Formats: sequence, structure tokens, C-alpha cells
Amino acid sequence: MIPRLASRGKLVLGTALLFLIVGAVRGAPPLVAIAGSVLSLLLALYLAFYPTAILLRRKKIELSWWVPPGDQPGGALGVDRPFQLHLAFRNHGSRLLRVLSTNILTASGLEIEERPSATVKRGQQVEITTSVKPLTAGYHVLHGAALTFGDVLGLFDIEAFFPNPIAVKVFPRTLALRAHPVRAVGGALHEQVGLHSVKRRGLSGELREIREHSHGDPFKFIAWKATARRQKLMVRELENEIVTTHMMLVDVGSGMRQGPLGRAPLDWACDAAAAIARSSISSSDRIGMVAFDTRPLVELKFDTGHHHYLQIVDRLLDTRSVVDADLTDVTSGELVALVARYLAHQEAIDVRVKIAPPLDDARWMQIQAGPDGQLYDVAATGRLCKRLVEVMLGKDDKRAALKPPVVVDDDLQLRPLRVFCRLRGIELPYRATWEHGRRAAGFAAAVERAVANGKPDVAVILTDLSGFAEDEARTKRALARLRRAAGSVIAIVPSANGFLPQVTTIHGRRVRELMVRDQQTSMEPGRRLLLKHGVRVIEGAPGASLEQLLHGRRKAA
Repeated sequence: MIPRLASRGKLVLGTALLFLIVGAVRGAPPLVAIAGSVLSLLLALYLAFYPTAILLRRKKIELSWWVPPGDQPGGALGVDRPFQLHLAFRNHGSRLLRVLSTNILTASGLEIEERPSATVKRGQQVEITTSVKPLTAGYHVLHGAALTFGDVLGLFDIEAFFPNPIAVKVFPRTLALRAHPVRAVGGALHEQVGLHSVKRRGLSGELREIREHSHGDPFKFIAWKATARRQKLMVRELENEIVTTHMMLVDVGSGMRQGPLGRAPLDWACDAAAAIARSSISSSDRIGMVAFDTRPLVELKFDTGHHHYLQIVDRLLDTRSVVDADLTDVTSGELVALVARYLAHQEAIDVRVKIAPPLDDARWMQIQAGPDGQLYDVAATGRLCKRLVEVMLGKDDKRAALKPPVVVDDDLQLRPLRVFCRLRGIELPYRATWEHGRRAAGFAAAVERAVANGKPDVAVILTDLSGFAEDEARTKRALARLRRAAGSVIAIVPSANGFLPQVTTIHGRRVRELMVRDQQTSMEPGRRLLLKHGVRVIEGAPGASLEQLLHGRRKAA
């Protein structure tokens, strides 16, 4: 942590050296004297600024920050709705400190709109705010801030990193959906009465209307008193208030993740799933969810109520931060190197192996080589990650201890590292390819999970249909199983034309047409397969109204 020349300081130094060189070559003592004076003054200013580095080493400056409640109901934070981040600088030293800029290090799903600056007098505290715009829904971590301190003339600066991780929860976008537009004809009776009514056969229920008898009406529904009054056959039409059970199958595969940050099909699918869940629960219906890729990732059984809606949102957000070994495209060496670099910056702990042991040493079983050949102590890294995870989950207080997230990894040494990545928001690249037939197997397993705890009245599939036709027999069996269990099945697929940016040039339009055609070609086998088995397929896009799509006629999108 040593002061360095800023841009202005480099310009002054370069000018002084130029004067010195020209004066020495031309034999001009005034130029040499001017250069010597400037260099001496520059050195004196450097020595005057150097105590700032000493204060930073002695931790005389502190940084704290917090996020106030958002502007949505319950203080929630939403996508594309900027929120304020409050920062407080405390100066415990004896010198005035000038914070030239604050570079906040955060996840890719958050966008920092500015780098605030501040002047902190000795023994005082200064609070400033900056605006943060969430680009995607999920759990995002603000890892820390790199503060740049400078002198009064702007000749020198020094950078110091302040690790202070805090996590924020960003809810999906709020889509307009007044009442649940996907509803079974009959519904399912349940011990809880719903807020919507349907006509049902039987003698129980409330009177809806008395109308004239038509062909096919049972004689037991004849209203004899009304018939006697009007001298014509009249029948009673009854209705029951029922609870409908919905099941959402959300595809979270690599195809759903392709696209601009915050504008990928998965972002729209999460928004649509949250809207459907909110609409169903507002009607006192029961709803469940299964998210899948090559296997089911998260599952939530049927239930209702606001707490259940929050659980659905939590499960949707969990699909945005996947760290499992079979779903991420990162090798063991890359994972260890990534966590080691994070620990070095955030915790100031070095887990590198400085001297390699002999080739016949048993310690090689606990050493992993990174992509650049650097050796890391995996055992020490795992123990450190376990300890940090226990601190984050509150293991020291047994009454408030939380359960660690479930992570899939056959290597027991690497599993604590993946749990640490999950809790600290360290992003791992999602796997873009899969083995032939694995996607169909994942969909079939998701269907079995969806119908294992009861038969839903309505099943909504949010998917891009990638890989469904690779194992056509298994997909057919899964669709038949879902059709037998659910009264109504609908598939919402991302529109090939709705997720590509608009272009204005001729060549851009041509490229866009080719990309749309290629995406439609890849989706067509799966679309035909669903239509063949009586599944309604419609297209959706961020600009389209979800309610209008679901109310539309039955047609292939």
C-alpha cells in the first residue's frame, strides 16, 4: 500500500524531466534549476502525502454500508428499479482524508451508476449515497469497495480495498395478471374455499340462475315452483366455490440463460412464474413448482398463502446461483484458484503452496494445480471455507443456526468450496452442453416430481424445448403421464423474435433473421412433439401481455 503518481502527477514529473534533459543538452542552467525545483517540490509533496498510507495500514479509516428498504410492497427490491446504497466513512486518524472515488465490487447482476467521492475530516464521519440498478433477479452480494485517496493537488493517490460483503435479495419483475387465466373446467374440491366459482354437476352448491330447460338437462335439476309459475320447464343452475391446483415446470437450462443480462428467456420465465404464482395465491388456489434442467433442481409442493408465494420466489432465485458440479462448466483447478483469489482479497489469507513437496509425498493428495500452474492447498482451503460458512450461517449461536445449502459434488474436498461460492455470490459459469438425451430425462424426472404429491388441475411448462426431441420415446411417456394427471397442460416457450435486440441496418436485419430462423428450427421438433400429444404451445416475450397470451385461442405459436 504505497502512494503512486496520479495522471496529473505523471504529467508534472514528465515535464520536469523534459526540462532537465533539454537544460542539460543545451547547457541552460535556468531550465535545470526549474526542473530541480519541481522535482524537489514533488518529492516534498510525496513525503507529505505518505502518512495517509500509514493511516490506512493502521486501519484508521472505516467503511460501512447498508441498503434501506425498497419502494415495493414490504420494502422489497425489484429488477430495473434502482435503490440507494448508503456508505459511511469514519476517519479515526489525525489527517484530513480525500476519497477521490469509490469503486464498488459487486456481482454482475448489479450495476453501479456512479463512483461517489467524499472529504472526511479527522475524527468525523461522512455519509454518502449512490444508486444501484439491479439487472437480474436473484441473491446478489456486494463484496467490498476499493477507495482511492488523493492529495489536495491531485498529484498522488493510493488505493485501498475494504472487504465488507453484504447480500441483497432482488425480486422478479411484476407482470400484470389480474386473475389466473389458466383454469381447469371443473377444478378440485378442497377443504379451503376458493375465490372463484365454477359450474359443477350435482345437487350441492349455491344457486347461480334459473333458466329454461334445454335438451340434456337432468330432470332432477327442474325447479318445480318456477315451472308452475311460468308454465314452462325451468331448471336450477348451481355453482360451487372451489380451489384449483396448479403446477409450474420451469426450465432453467443453458438455452434459457442465453441473451443479454436481465433480458434472457430465464429472466422472463422467472417473472412469468412469479406472476402466475401471485395470481393463483390471490385466488386462494394451491400451486407448486419444479425447476429442471438435466435433472430436477428445486421442488416445492402444493400450498397456498403469502408465505408460500415467498417460498416460490426463493426457489426461483435459487436457480440463478447454481454451483453444482454437474451443472457448472469449471474444472477442479479453476474452482480452487477462483476461491483462493477471493480469499486472498477478501480475507487476506493465502492458501498457495510456495514450495512443491517431493513427488512421493502424500501431501499431493491435498494439493490442486490451478490453470496457471500455481499449487493450492485444497485441504486448508476446504477447512477455511467450512469455518466461514459456519460463521455466515450462525453456527456459533445454535438457536439461530441455519442449514447450509445442498450442493451436488462427488468430491468431498471441493464441496465446501462450492457451498462457499453459493453463500458469497461467487459466480460459476453454467454448463452450455449436455449429454445426448439428458434433457429429456430431466424433463421426465420433473414430471414425476410434479405429479408425485397429487394430481394438478393445471400444469404450466415454461421451457425453450431444447433437447426434448433427443429422446422422443421418453418425452412422449412424460407428456402422457402429465396429460393423465393434469386436467389442462399448457407450454409457454420464449419467442425467437422477442428476445433479440432490434437493429436498423440492412446487414443487421439479415443477421437477425438468420438467428430467428435458426432458433425456430431448433425448437420445431420439440414443438411438434408437444402439439402431437395435445399440449397447447404459445410463445411469450418480455413485451407481450401474459394475460392476453394465456387468454388467446388454442393455436401453435
